[in-house]
Amino acid sequence: MKLVRMTPMALVASMMLSGAYAQVAPSIDSLTVTGIQDAPLTQTILKGEKLNQSRVNTPNTAAMLLNIPGVSMYSGGGVSGLPAIHGLADDRVSTNVDGMPLLSSCPNHMNSPLSYISPSNVGSVKVITGLSPVSAGGDSLGGVVSVQSLPPVFANKGETLTQGEVGASYSSNATAIGGNLNVTAATDEFSANYTIDSVKAGNYTAGGNFKAPGNGISPSTVGASRYIATNQQLSLAWQKENHLIEFKAGYQFIPFEGYANQRMDMTKNQSEQFNLKYTGKYDWGTLEAQAYNQMVNHQMDDNTGSRTSPAMPMLATSSTNGAIIKGTLPISETQLARVGTEWQGYKLNDWWPPSGNSMMMSPNTFQNINNGTRDRLALFSELEQQWSKELMGLAGIRLEQVGENAGNVQGYSSMYQSQANAFNAQQHKQTDYNWDLTALTRYKPDNTQNYEAGYSRKTRSPNLYERYSWSTTPMAAIMNNFVGDGNGYVGQITLAPEVANTISLASDWHDANKDVWGFKANPYYTYVSNYIDAACNTTCTVDRFNVLKYVNQDAQLYGLDLSGNVMLGKLQQLGRFQLTGQGSYTRGQNVTTGDNLYNIMPLNGKLGLVQYLGANWTNTIEGQFVAAKTNLNAVRNEIATGGYSLYNLRASYDDKKYRVNFGIENLLNKLYALPQGGAYLGQGNTMSMNGVPWGTAVAGMGRTFYVSANMKF
Repeated sequence: MKLVRMTPMALVASMMLSGAYAQVAPSIDSLTVTGIQDAPLTQTILKGEKLNQSRVNTPNTAAMLLNIPGVSMYSGGGVSGLPAIHGLADDRVSTNVDGMPLLSSCPNHMNSPLSYISPSNVGSVKVITGLSPVSAGGDSLGGVVSVQSLPPVFANKGETLTQGEVGASYSSNATAIGGNLNVTAATDEFSANYTIDSVKAGNYTAGGNFKAPGNGISPSTVGASRYIATNQQLSLAWQKENHLIEFKAGYQFIPFEGYANQRMDMTKNQSEQFNLKYTGKYDWGTLEAQAYNQMVNHQMDDNTGSRTSPAMPMLATSSTNGAIIKGTLPISETQLARVGTEWQGYKLNDWWPPSGNSMMMSPNTFQNINNGTRDRLALFSELEQQWSKELMGLAGIRLEQVGENAGNVQGYSSMYQSQANAFNAQQHKQTDYNWDLTALTRYKPDNTQNYEAGYSRKTRSPNLYERYSWSTTPMAAIMNNFVGDGNGYVGQITLAPEVANTISLASDWHDANKDVWGFKANPYYTYVSNYIDAACNTTCTVDRFNVLKYVNQDAQLYGLDLSGNVMLGKLQQLGRFQLTGQGSYTRGQNVTTGDNLYNIMPLNGKLGLVQYLGANWTNTIEGQFVAAKTNLNAVRNEIATGGYSLYNLRASYDDKKYRVNFGIENLLNKLYALPQGGAYLGQGNTMSMNGVPWGTAVAGMGRTFYVSANMKF
């Protein structure tokens, strides 16, 4: 490959390179350089058959990641889970959809980033659980989740193409039904695609009685778990020689989504997204340029069916605008530089109209976040180097400025005046100057083993709710909670950014062709300075819900991920058999207080026996095993959950035109509590802080039969 003249940014990247290094997996439109080894050992890419299997029996895109070691999920609504990687979740994970790092615009983070794309429209998923390169995103602490919608399809030269896919699904538990349609019309240069996915479900049933009956809800029914959701997307693409332009317009409408671990339910979420991206390949490398916009109209109310007080409408609107420019520059056969810049502007208004006649909720509008803004500007540069046939490395640095501000506020009435005055008297504008660093190396002595080691420094600035939620009144504070523990939260304007220092090792052993056996291990350690945790606002009572405030403290997380597979052999009439397994352990501690970190997934693992019968059938028997959660966060009065084992049966037939999936989840109808499901608030007097009994965890879903079918045309 011919040498190219280095830009100043590429020169900076070269100077940054010390001895450590690794490789970022090429994306669909990125450039591959001869001599650079394959993807990071802690990266998982879901596409093709693996992607289809992960779509089975879930309308929740976050749940598609649960077969990846080190990944778990904070439970929310039926389509709005929050992925957690190595004990870090929500804003601490860099999550993007089609390259857009979207934000939750809700005091309960109900409209999570992955809720804006349906599983049927997912074209590929990339997850990095270990050290992530600075080019993969900033303003986060942990791994990376990157979801791409279906890529554009073009016809052969001089031809036209029309094709599509239609599908439907049914799940017996909660009587969940869904449907999806995908149609494409294309020439060799132009492609137009439309997708729609809609799903509806009632409240689901646990494997047994887990709480007292009431409000017409049986003791085995998980109240406030029903939902309705529709996502649509129109995609246009144009290609000419080495240039590709893509435009995507998305629309989401959720008229209702219940939340069993929140005081509110979502009574409307309407979103419009516009995403324009250019990719061009030149003699000097690849250029990617992207601009995007999202508008969100969000509404909540108490819909538990047990309200003794007037309705409490909570409204929020937001706009997110962003631009990303990234260059991939091959310097030589063994060197590759990435340079780029990113800007994002975010505006949020969160207000609660008056309701009733009491001073608690009238006569004024309660301003929770008034004209909140969060603006990010970033520059990054990184370099990959193949030192020898066996050794390679990566190093990169990212600089970010994060500016946040919010206007003055008011409460429903004079009873909130002193709190509002105290907040309004403070300096609201805050500016953080952050920097990230990743340096790692990989050693591949032969085709049967691979080793990776490195260090990263990642920084995240507080979100608007962590800084600017202001009322300590219990009724108002419990509405600001995005961890599902039932407590109320109050922000702190002067919070410092979180800084995570991580050391990660990874190893991969396998046969030469990677088709008989394989085993991976990934131990890691993270120390987080200024970790944003919770402390009692004034006083806290044991075994009750309390008002807490966000504070900076120090924390550490460490753990181990294991995964492996082995082909057991082939029987003439019964096909090939494969044994798969994975396990993860994470420990999280608050170093400042000695407390445990909240909502850490306990020791867990999966074991599966997979049968490949002929060219079309795949059948699986799977066992899932989770230990009891006993390392509890004391300040939040976290609820303990017991250990459990679940068994699932799955079958899939795929002949490229027709795909049918069916099976039984939780075969033995086991009653269990979700370790990351939070406190059960699905019924009762949820507007009162302790009007709902403390101590009941959200139960997992009982036995369910499911079937889904897709046909291409």
